[in-house]
Amino acid sequence: MKSSIRKFLLINLLLAITITTTLTAIGNYYLDQKDIQEHLDTLMAVSALSYQALLGDDVHQRPLLKIQDTLETIPNKVETYYQRPLINDDPPEHYLDKFNFQVWTDGGKLLLHSSGAPKIPLTADTDGFSDKQIDDQKWRVFTAYNEKAGIRTVLAERYDTRNELGRRIAQDDLYIMLLTFPLSGLLIWIIIGRGLDSLERVAEEVANRAPTHLEPVNIKEVPQEIKPVIDELNKLFYRLKQGFEREKRFAADAAHELRTPLAALKAQAQVALNTDNIDEKNIALQKLIASVNRSTHIVQQLLTMSKLVPEAASINDLNEVNLAKITREILAMLAPAAVEKQIELAFEPDEKTPSFSGNPTAISILIRNLVDNAIRYCKENGQITVRVYPHQKDAVLEVQDNGPGIPAELHSRVFERFFRVLGNKSPGSGLGLAIVQQICALHNGRVTLEPPAKGSGLIVKVYFPVTDE
Repeated sequence: MKSSIRKFLLINLLLAITITTTLTAIGNYYLDQKDIQEHLDTLMAVSALSYQALLGDDVHQRPLLKIQDTLETIPNKVETYYQRPLINDDPPEHYLDKFNFQVWTDGGKLLLHSSGAPKIPLTADTDGFSDKQIDDQKWRVFTAYNEKAGIRTVLAERYDTRNELGRRIAQDDLYIMLLTFPLSGLLIWIIIGRGLDSLERVAEEVANRAPTHLEPVNIKEVPQEIKPVIDELNKLFYRLKQGFEREKRFAADAAHELRTPLAALKAQAQVALNTDNIDEKNIALQKLIASVNRSTHIVQQLLTMSKLVPEAASINDLNEVNLAKITREILAMLAPAAVEKQIELAFEPDEKTPSFSGNPTAISILIRNLVDNAIRYCKENGQITVRVYPHQKDAVLEVQDNGPGIPAELHSRVFERFFRVLGNKSPGSGLGLAIVQQICALHNGRVTLEPPAKGSGLIVKVYFPVTDE
């Protein structure tokens, strides 16, 4: 099942609201109960003291029977008020039997009482607030004593009435919460949808793009939270664009470079077919073999270039590289080619040269290209010296020959692919130094070209940084 940010946020936000609202309601319930108890206690005390003040010190001279008859009619009078629309529609008897008062003499005679009040005394031993248990009902009682009149006024209220008030408040809050939940869900759904509009716009823009359209996505109206995603997407588009351009340029260069040797192959094959002279045929076949060798070399160099990714930040399969050991192995492999041209191939390693982290295969390709170039461009009976030594924090590979060299103004251009110095008749593809520079860059190194102090030729130095362990 595919996940949805909108559903995830909606469900979890509603869940969070439910949990926090429930905890808030529970906390409010207990706090309301405390406030309600304090409020009702205050009303009881004020009411009891007010009753006692109204009765006065001459209560025994009052028409108590007439007053009691009036008290008995209170429920009927209250009922008429409940018929008005602005008053709570609960029946009056719901509360009348739960809130009562009594007036007792010192002799234990009940002078006055509210309608429905119990006939047993609700008085306590001391004045003030107290709790009393009557017929399995717990009452909250306030007692006030008038010493001059010799009467005790008692106001009592059942605890279940008080608790019910708190429950009704909590119940009303719960009803409101349940009624507002759908509205909350709708508002959250709309707000999240508005927040995700930018994602939908970006997705629509990317979906409607042509495969060749790799321009950056506009991030002017993108929220701050998804800008990193868009930035990485734009970086990916940039890398893809660079890669496509590189492949297109590489294919064009390769086709251009292979066109000449293939045409030469065809020409030499036609010469060999159209001549009956054995010597001319042999010469044509030798040239054909030379063209095949050149084409093979070009293809090998092209394959090497295709395996090295210019835009890569680093090279994979890193291992410890012993530069002197690898150089010795490559020189042994290329020694027959040097001997064929009667070139003296010397190796001067410094055993103090430190090892460094790199890709041994790539380093071997770099060394082979440098020494192979030196053998190709060096004249017969020439000399090539290869040195490996430490320099500051670098391991240095140096290849020196006494060939024609490279003019100083062309030192930067010879690292371009397929570039060759005009007038150079030595076989080659123009890719050797480009591969060298590419491998050097992948190892965070650098390559320099220098003329020798005396005579002609070229000195190529490659610096590989050595990381301190």
